[in-house]
Amino acid sequence: MKSASEDQAKDQVNLDRRKFIQYTGAVGAALAMGQYPMSEAKAVETKRMDMGGKVHILGCNEMTSTHGYWDNSTKPVLTMNSGEVVHIETGTHLMGKMIPGADINDWTTWYKEVMKDTSEACFYPDENTGAEKKKKGAGHHHLTGPIYVEDAEPGDMLQVEILNIDPGQYGFNLNPNTDFLKLGLLADDYPEGKVRWYSVNREKMNFEFLPGIEIPVKPFPGTIGVELGEKGMWSNVPPGKHGGNMDNKELVSGTALYLPVNVKGAGLKTGDSHFAQGNGEVNLNALEGAFKSITLRITVRKDLGKLIDFPMASSPTHWIMMGFHTDLYKSCQMATKQSINFLHKYYGLPELEAYAFCSQAVDLQVTQLVDYTLGIHAMIPKSCFVGEQYKERNQLLIQDQA
Repeated sequence: MKSASEDQAKDQVNLDRRKFIQYTGAVGAALAMGQYPMSEAKAVETKRMDMGGKVHILGCNEMTSTHGYWDNSTKPVLTMNSGEVVHIETGTHLMGKMIPGADINDWTTWYKEVMKDTSEACFYPDENTGAEKKKKGAGHHHLTGPIYVEDAEPGDMLQVEILNIDPGQYGFNLNPNTDFLKLGLLADDYPEGKVRWYSVNREKMNFEFLPGIEIPVKPFPGTIGVELGEKGMWSNVPPGKHGGNMDNKELVSGTALYLPVNVKGAGLKTGDSHFAQGNGEVNLNALEGAFKSITLRITVRKDLGKLIDFPMASSPTHWIMMGFHTDLYKSCQMATKQSINFLHKYYGLPELEAYAFCSQAVDLQVTQLVDYTLGIHAMIPKSCFVGEQYKERNQLLIQDQA
């Protein structure tokens, strides 16, 4: 005989299933609810036509996803037109192996296998971020894509509107054993690794960290980016000009991300799905898992090349400028310079006045401290621009440029 708790759990799953089917269609829902094991799933490139024929569904399986690397020779798993919407399913880390019950020894064993299989993957060398070319293998992330966007060309910007995020029901956090990987802000202090699993309350959108301690769930894509222009297999660990493993907690539903296009079609991928994170990852991970669906509207912007040339974002209240460098001080400088440049070109502030504005009104926040190129993001408040001449420029999306 089933207990009341088992019946309630079944009712919750059925509720989630109905909601998801209504939102993304039966095929995407079946994948997201786990009816098709990843090892048995076939390639999915399912399009659900709305009245305008502009909605796609991209499930996550071994043929529509990769380990944590970028390689512009990878064939697209979905082709879409500029301005269309896609519902993307993401997988848990290490190609879906990270499920409740996996411990630090499992993670270490599986990650060693990934490193061996992707031994040619390197950190992308970039003098702008201070990153040097190092053979490190792929990240432990699991990325869905790449998506080919028609008309996207090098020099364009990709406008990625995050319309909705539906998180999964569990997530994990870990710090590694330092005899395997010495990573994390306080690795010397905490050499013993551990995986922690948490159940997500999808009604309250929180999780119990410990008895009596609850943390809000505010999901965002830890990794979202486009292919790099240079040939090769590049690790997803360091973020950079392509976006990638930015771990920026501001990229929640209702925000827009701008990414510079490096190759024809852009090659967008996302994964490393985050449920909760403070201002700055410190022990290697946030609360991470998989999204049943992240819904994006992707638009090619050919008018922004003279305005921005590095990843940035917009929320209803702020412009978000980003800096990534192996030296955190230089990350601060980069985010500030990006802010000054944007304020000068978009709002017309003289550069010296924009510099002063940054000191008086812009918050520099730590994005993450664990991904080799360390992150700082600058929060420019739109509320300061109260003049009639600025009104149209304070919208979510960057105004069309002449």
